[in-house]
Amino acid sequence: MPVTKRSHIHYPHYLEVGSYKFEVIHRFIYLGSNVNCNIDIREEIHKRILAANRCFHGLRKHLRSYLTSRNTKTLMYKVLIRPVFTYASETWTLSKANERRLCLFERKVLRCIFGAKQENGIGRKRYNHELYELFKDSDIVNYIKVKRLAWAGHLTRMSNERPLNFWPRNYVFNFNTPCI
Repeated sequence: MPVTKRSHIHYPHYLEVGSYKFEVIHRFIYLGSNVNCNIDIREEIHKRILAANRCFHGLRKHLRSYLTSRNTKTLMYKVLIRPVFTYASETWTLSKANERRLCLFERKVLRCIFGAKQENGIGRKRYNHELYELFKDSDIVNYIKVKRLAWAGHLTRMSNERPLNFWPRNYVFNFNTPCI
């Protein structure tokens, strides 16, 4: 839904402080992450899944190859796909629906890496618990929680004199105005 003057007629478009004029905005992209006044990360998670999916499809030939060992394939996932997938995830507040979406994508990649299981000469998809037993690492939600704790520790160890520069300089982010 586009922002129109009529929908925000009672809210200022600019904030003036002395001789400086700042634009009031409702969403922007900062360091590759979507920031909005709803504090809603569904759009950001969707964007991350799409980016990781492009990575996954670029590596798919190697992830399905019988010439590449499982250890190498899992390392490729951890080093090449997961960082794209979890970029800026330290700041996410995850709902159960978002956690399911993240786990669904991760299991898709793990199923590609580990392939089907042979039982009595018949192949079948591996169950989720089988995938994580073979992966020998925590799932993506726990990985994000550990990253969040590490980031919180980093913030607490920072000196008080150092400013936190999270937002662009020329913007005022107004959480009190209705969002679109």
